Amino acid sequence: MPRLVIISDLHLGRPRGAAIGAEALRPIWRGATGLVVNGDTAEIHHPRHRVAAARETLRLADLCAADGIDLTLLSGNHDPYLTDRRHLLLADGRVFVTHGDVLHPAVSPWSPAGRRVREANRLALAALGPAARDDLEARLSASQFACFAEWADLEDLERDAAHSSFLGMFMRPWAVAKVLHYWHIVPRLSARFVEQHVPGARFAVFGHTHRPGVWHVKQRVIINTGSFGFPGRPYAVVLEEDALSIVAIKRRGDVYEMNEKPEQRFELPPANERAA
Repeated sequence: MPRLVIISDLHLGRPRGAAIGAEALRPIWRGATGLVVNGDTAEIHHPRHRVAAARETLRLADLCAADGIDLTLLSGNHDPYLTDRRHLLLADGRVFVTHGDVLHPAVSPWSPAGRRVREANRLALAALGPAARDDLEARLSASQFACFAEWADLEDLERDAAHSSFLGMFMRPWAVAKVLHYWHIVPRLSARFVEQHVPGARFAVFGHTHRPGVWHVKQRVIINTGSFGFPGRPYAVVLEEDALSIVAIKRRGDVYEMNEKPEQRFELPPANERAA
């Protein structure tokens, strides 16, 4: 029976605030047939970490291939052009998966580069034409472009590097307030986005904010798989033919493992029953 594991925000290649390495992730996909990393697989955006990020990404691909695991990478705001694949629709359209940077025009409204990113997003949508705001692929493409704009100016990147991480935000109290506010509103933003662009989806799986959780909003289940960096409480979504489970991931020594008991489990009725 197919068994797909979905995780996000590994941030491979970063010396701190990241998964400790591709090898350490191997127990997570034990018994699975496929692995999806839903954005921010690696620190491809950062010139200081790019080589290590590329090395760990290739190592992840090699390990999955060796274990017979079908690996799917979706791009996020830290690796916007790692792949052009930005979302998945699974389980006959009932499960929507995307990183989550598309939910806000500034991508990360707490970032020092937020104003520049918002403007890049606006310009990209304008270039795509009047219908772009209602088109899922156009919105994702504009967000991809805006994410790249955040890191395009290397001089600004180096200047802001110490302040752009979650831990660095505590040096800027206004940024902490913005994060807390965004954490509060993002489940509703997520549900609204799904209603507009993928109304057939009952479950929506995001990352990006680093805040793990499960929220029930207007008949939909909004899931965030958290991050392997700060605050370091990642979840996996395990998708099987008849169920979707949310499972906590714990670091045990030099590896990560999923808990045996899921935090929550949802039955997935067959598509013909759902239609009826």
